[in-house]
Amino acid sequence: MYLRENHLSRHNNPFPEILDDTVYVRILKDPNYWISQDLEDKIIQIIAQSLDISGILYHLGTESLITNAYDLLPLDDSRIDLEEMIQRLPILIGRLTRAVYLNVKPVADHKVLFIFKYLPEYQEKWYDAVFFQGMLNGLAVLFELKTFTIRMTKTRLFGIHVSHKELGEDIQFGADSNEYELEWLEDKMFLSRSRLTKDDVSNRHRVMVTSRSDSHLEEISIVDVKDVVRKSRELAIENRDLEAAVEVLKSFKQELEKKQLSMAKDLRLAKNIQKGLIPEIIPDWNGIQFWTGFTPMQEVSGDYYDYFPYNMDKLGVAVCDVSGHGVPAAFITALSKLLFSNYKKPKPSETFKLINRELLDLVKQQGYTTCVYVLIHDDYKVLYSVAGHPRPILFRAKTNKAEICEGDGTFLGMFPDAGETFMDFQIQLEPGDKLFLYTDGLTEAENDKGDAFGETKLIEIIESCKEKSIQETVENILSIHKEFTMGTDPMDDITLLGLQLSPRLPEFKTIKSKGDAAYQNKQFSEAVTFYEKAHQILPRDLDTQLLYGKALAYSRSFEKAIQLLESYNKFKTNHFKSHSVLGYCYYQMEMFEKAELEWKKAHSISDANLSNLCNLAQVYAKLNEKKKMKDVIQKIKSIEKSYLHILPLEKKWESLPDE
Repeated sequence: MYLRENHLSRHNNPFPEILDDTVYVRILKDPNYWISQDLEDKIIQIIAQSLDISGILYHLGTESLITNAYDLLPLDDSRIDLEEMIQRLPILIGRLTRAVYLNVKPVADHKVLFIFKYLPEYQEKWYDAVFFQGMLNGLAVLFELKTFTIRMTKTRLFGIHVSHKELGEDIQFGADSNEYELEWLEDKMFLSRSRLTKDDVSNRHRVMVTSRSDSHLEEISIVDVKDVVRKSRELAIENRDLEAAVEVLKSFKQELEKKQLSMAKDLRLAKNIQKGLIPEIIPDWNGIQFWTGFTPMQEVSGDYYDYFPYNMDKLGVAVCDVSGHGVPAAFITALSKLLFSNYKKPKPSETFKLINRELLDLVKQQGYTTCVYVLIHDDYKVLYSVAGHPRPILFRAKTNKAEICEGDGTFLGMFPDAGETFMDFQIQLEPGDKLFLYTDGLTEAENDKGDAFGETKLIEIIESCKEKSIQETVENILSIHKEFTMGTDPMDDITLLGLQLSPRLPEFKTIKSKGDAAYQNKQFSEAVTFYEKAHQILPRDLDTQLLYGKALAYSRSFEKAIQLLESYNKFKTNHFKSHSVLGYCYYQMEMFEKAELEWKKAHSISDANLSNLCNLAQVYAKLNEKKKMKDVIQKIKSIEKSYLHILPLEKKWESLPDE
């Protein structure tokens, strides 16, 4: 009924989710086509999301009465007044809806009670109350009443969507019927078919009650109801345009979300790559212990640190700060690792010159890198060079004082003549001395008052940790730094790398040498005792860790040996013996799949080692992998046909069941 009265667009179905186009057209064209109350509810709810539905329904009720009034007039062209038209109103209600029937009850002169009753299977809705009151207003408009009142007195509803005063005051809610009261002061108008043509009915759309007088009786003002409906339609069209715009925005949002997901995926990939480039742990080297703190500002950091072994006599350590953040910075850090690995020159300044040239060629001045690079010799002489980076801080154990080292030089990857600024500086480490390398994100970080952390505060903390290990010192610095910057957003990545020449180095060397002697004499249990003590002094000394693990394995302490050797392999040393012995431990514990994996790793490092190939053949026999065992035997024969273990292996192979 509401759709027909509103004459919504006949071309565009505004309710495609709940109403197909065929049904929609039939509703508009066929006045006898009925829809379910549930469908009607859904349509009203959709309209109410974008329009002032209560006002529109009131106007539609008025329009419905006016447009159908002609059919209620007598066919013989006799005239009727308002009261007789009221008596004919139930006929119109019966035509418009099957859910409601109307009783009309005169109360007094010029006062009538309208009682709307619903069939039991139908549930009254708030918008019905508004629509029916609009219909009664249509009577007043049709008969051009000057002064009248329409108010609801009872309703079966327990609440109404619109303001109660718009329908009437003192409404009795939860009643057994829906009642309205119409009262008017004069009735001078008579209508007949000859006096009220179809065009006249159409013109009556221009008369509508819109205000109230102090006597609570409504007064007429002239308003074009069709104009109201037209504007409502225009608003609906604008709303559809707005909805279309919203859909476009949703599409843009979806595209943006896709791009964000793609970027997030790229960032995760870059983060994982960078995570593989930056070592979690730097192992102890020649009595020097390392500890690091690394806090990236974003998922992908512009800070970078790494270590680079020079055979057995030197170790390079770099701390870099790449301009910017995110994926571009990650690319340059990956490139830096490659360049430092390739250019292991005897002087850091020479390494810088080569890296500067390569970055200029590859990055094309689209990013630069600051760096401090130290080269530690086995006699604890340290050469270092600075490229636009904060200078190292050296703590002397003898004086318990820390100082900023000298050094200067421009950054890498920006200026072709930067090589002229790189210089080498030298310091000599003594037992207990500490050296700190860091990025400017550490010292330039500010607290909530805008004060920078600064180098002075950093030196004070270092000196206050004179009795602490390098691990404790670094962790203490970072803890105080975190407290200092609490309540502020990070401004930059933060990297702190500390190293210390162990004050217990002489003791360590004495104990380890005793362990080495016992190991050489195959006194593995005794070797374990000495290596355990040495390991406690320098827990990340790789040589001690490997020998300790091997001694444990050969003394049949397999579980402890596995724990130690797996920790050793985390340093990515790719040491043949560590994987070989680890495979032996797993084999002895009958963990054959893991033994196979470790021996395959050992084979990838040294593919011609006959002992390891023999081990692989043995484990394939345990796993009943006959074909794989045969392939390994053939590999052994190709290396050395006379290898003494070939015959026993072939007999073992022949005894295996066919796969």
